[in-house]
Amino acid sequence: MADSAPRVIVFGSGNVATSLGRAWEASGVVIAGFCNRQGLVPPGFTSADAPCFKHPVDIDIAADYALMAVRDEVVFPLIEQLPSHLTPVHFSGALRNPHKGGVIWCAQSIQPNNPEHVGTIPMVITANDEAEREALTALAGRISNQLYPTTEEKRQKGHLTAVFAVNFTNHALAVAQELAKQAELPWDWFVPMIEAMSQGAIDGNAFERQTGPGIRREEAIIRSQLESLQGHPAWQQFYEAATASIQHLHDNTDS
Repeated sequence: MADSAPRVIVFGSGNVATSLGRAWEASGVVIAGFCNRQGLVPPGFTSADAPCFKHPVDIDIAADYALMAVRDEVVFPLIEQLPSHLTPVHFSGALRNPHKGGVIWCAQSIQPNNPEHVGTIPMVITANDEAEREALTALAGRISNQLYPTTEEKRQKGHLTAVFAVNFTNHALAVAQELAKQAELPWDWFVPMIEAMSQGAIDGNAFERQTGPGIRREEAIIRSQLESLQGHPAWQQFYEAATASIQHLHDNTDS
């Protein structure tokens, strides 16, 4: 592979493909081509003359890496169709390593069409081969200063941790915003407590800062709040599951 200017094929046309691809392009990586369902250059790239393909088997140009910025369920079906000269790199935190190549998982959501945002995103790099992991770390280092080479197992456990830390938390806040809207409550009431909770979590003190009727086992309040959610059975289930999880975690730790 070229040491100074790797050549890549960018797969996909979504946020990961456009923001990471454009950041690599700006770093001097050669965008040798694109492969997506439309067979078009995604918006924002300056490599407008690079060839476009709809199917991996049609790729007939020289390149080093195939950057698989596509949905998880199609990553490996597409990798299986790659020409043998391309080294696949996917961006899923949850999927296994490819046999050849590796993974660069961005441990933060990628903003649409925002390559300038990429430089501070933590990038977790894994590969089955140490030399390939080092090469991918160098590739990731062209666009980010937050590099974390590790193992496949740790990356996958990191993704699970992120689901709890970010995805479930964001969902809980979305439910809270809807409850506030339905009750005609100003969201400003809740901003200071959310900021305090977030800072506590950032400081690593989420367990110690747990409050609420669940940890205090205020059964009357829990029943009353569950009754108020009768019009939202999914939110009732979420409330019950979260309350049970809080109590279980603290019971097991205190015992």
